[in-house]
Amino acid sequence: MDTETIREHLFHITMENKWKEVVITYKNPEAHEAKITSAGDTALHIAVSEQQEDYVKELVKLMPNEKLKTENKRGNTPLHIAASMGNERMCECIATRDPLLVGAFNADKETPLFLAALHGKKAAFLCLHNICIASPDGKQKLYNYCRRKDGDTILHCAISGDHFDLAFQIIHLYEKLADSVNEKGASPLHLLAAKPSAFRTGSHLSRTESIIYHALHVDKLKVEPLDSSNQGGINKTTKQEKDINFIWKRTKCLSIFQTPIIIFNRSSQRPDPETPVVPPANEGNAETPVAPLTNEGNQGTKE
Repeated sequence: MDTETIREHLFHITMENKWKEVVITYKNPEAHEAKITSAGDTALHIAVSEQQEDYVKELVKLMPNEKLKTENKRGNTPLHIAASMGNERMCECIATRDPLLVGAFNADKETPLFLAALHGKKAAFLCLHNICIASPDGKQKLYNYCRRKDGDTILHCAISGDHFDLAFQIIHLYEKLADSVNEKGASPLHLLAAKPSAFRTGSHLSRTESIIYHALHVDKLKVEPLDSSNQGGINKTTKQEKDINFIWKRTKCLSIFQTPIIIFNRSSQRPDPETPVVPPANEGNAETPVAPLTNEGNQGTKE
């Protein structure tokens, strides 16, 4: 098949999710760089965006390293897309084949490492970081991969996106970025100071919320350990992450049950309109006045 025929065939089988046929077609080297969409995506770009992890692995095996650098119209390689989505397995699969892809720039001078930080994908970010530093001259090149053309660094983006756990890791891995400024002259500290909700004094809590706030136990942030047992440097879920998820769920649970508890306490102090009030016996059988029921709490008196 000629190149145009391969492109059309790939387009149809990719749109129909016939990934086994895509793998078979990729055995022809002419298919590796075939742009099948108006955005300039290849079948591998589409497979990554559809999170077809197993088929991505098979396609990557069939391609030489040079073809993995194929870009779409925005300059994104398949690794850019995998990093943006935070898919560790696909990041490892592609980046371990060619660690230099971690530092490939797109049209906005964003690397896969940068996009992982931009979208708050901590696990994918650490995976790419570890693969990069394990490569020759990787440590010397890392800072070149951390800034895009508007001057924002990965630390700027992590703070702007409220990804504070990731920002904490970045500060320890890239200490020089703490003093970096973008084209507007803003440092990461400037961005953090502009977020009052990030500080305890910037949050206005009610009495009940304050009690819950002080009752919660949150461990101090710690630098993520590097898992040397993983070939790609992927960090397994740590106890700290599990604790954070537990605390978040616990807080949500308390916030859900907080209002019904208050309503229940208030309603238990007022008479039940469905139960008739029997006045106590008085001398002379005089009637005892009964306080009128309020309409509070969507309760009405029965006529």
